[in-house]
Amino acid sequence: MTSAALLVAGCALSGCTRTTAPARVSRSREIMGTLATLTAVADDEGRAAAAVEAGYARLADVNRLMSDYVAESEIGRLNRLPAGSPVAVAPETFQCVQRAVEFARDSGGAFDVTCRPLVALWRAAGEQQRLPTADELRQVRDLVGTEKLTLDAGAHTITLQRAGMQIDLGGIAKGYALDLAAQAMRQTGAASLLIDVGGDVLALGCAPTGQPWHVGVKHPFTGGLIAVLQISDRAVATSGVQQRFHEIGGKRYSHIVDPRSGQPAEQAPSVTVIARDGITADAWATAFSVLSVAEGKELLAAGAAPGVEVLWITGSAAQPVLDQTPGFAAYVVR
Repeated sequence: MTSAALLVAGCALSGCTRTTAPARVSRSREIMGTLATLTAVADDEGRAAAAVEAGYARLADVNRLMSDYVAESEIGRLNRLPAGSPVAVAPETFQCVQRAVEFARDSGGAFDVTCRPLVALWRAAGEQQRLPTADELRQVRDLVGTEKLTLDAGAHTITLQRAGMQIDLGGIAKGYALDLAAQAMRQTGAASLLIDVGGDVLALGCAPTGQPWHVGVKHPFTGGLIAVLQISDRAVATSGVQQRFHEIGGKRYSHIVDPRSGQPAEQAPSVTVIARDGITADAWATAFSVLSVAEGKELLAAGAAPGVEVLWITGSAAQPVLDQTPGFAAYVVR
């Protein structure tokens, strides 16, 4: 998932109180292929700085373990091995894949980490300036489906059952990394914190002023702000079919592929999800970019994603159309 950039500042929201002379440390650096900004609020500057570094260490762990662009990552090794070969992985990798399987089930297959061969097929088609053939799509679609994964919780092994299968945690690992980084920062002494990794944001507690944080959602067509949210103890992720694309024959095809059909997603240009943790926000932002607005609302009404609030932006640059779940409005300040 490619998340739209989110701008962060401070804001007012009931429930937060001013801390006594808090120290705030904020640092930005490139990690996980994007810019990550970590902010910690603690009793003193040294503790806040240590919390920030602890957060970056966990982000680096996730990148080292789960990036499919790192050849020696656990996911990289899994994708290269012959089908039927169990791969023992770290608890973090296993838990992320395990949660991914749950999200695949809850989303009716709209979110599926086994869709990497489909993404690769469309990427190659874009480079060759042609559409995939029906036969190519059929063959690749046979490799997609989390039911073709075998997870052994006791041994912490993952097995790909079909030759040619591959997984890609790009739609979930970043959100999971937010959760692990936040946990490490809290354990290192951060009283409150804010993490922004390439647009996926998690906020715990409040800013040094005693107020929650502002998260500005970018306009999917113009790049300006279209909404400003106030969050505390929440994560926000934004995904959209217009963020990255392949152009074939003068038509744009999103990099987000619908695992159910094998075709690029053509739904809402921008979907913003608010959830209680980063992994949930990240995965559902991808799923709701694949699902139509109506399908997404139907799943929510059925209880598939409890506690999740969603903003869909459709329409055009001249006339954007905003549609949201009833609870989303409580987070909007302007």
